[in-house]
Amino acid sequence: MRLGTRAARHCLAIALVFAAAGCGLSGPAHQAPMPDAAAVVDMGFMSFTPATITIHAGQSVEWRNTSIITHTVTVNPAAAATAGDSALPAGAIPFSSGDMPAGKIFVYKFTVPGTYKYICTHHETDGMVGTVVVAPAS
Repeated sequence: MRLGTRAARHCLAIALVFAAAGCGLSGPAHQAPMPDAAAVVDMGFMSFTPATITIHAGQSVEWRNTSIITHTVTVNPAAAATAGDSALPAGAIPFSSGDMPAGKIFVYKFTVPGTYKYICTHHETDGMVGTVVVAPAS
């Protein structure tokens, strides 16, 4: 049986979707968290889970892109589409993971206490925002 051009394109599109889906199913994001991570945040299709975490100054957070699409972890008010979606305490320096393909991780050590609001620059307008509350070192 011979497939028509339209049916062949449809089959190819389905095959590509399944191939791309497999790209996010391996890599460091699917392994055990780093031993020194005080908190772990999973990056889903359009969310950070948990959306809010609390740690102490001097501790690190590990973000894990367990989705099949690229994300960022960005703490930089100048990069936010909506004022207030990204913020950092006085004395803290803006940072970004850069593009994180599926399966990758990003680790950041927080040294300045306060509240950090962060975004995925690709999906902020879809509500992909999160918060890290950094308490003084204990």
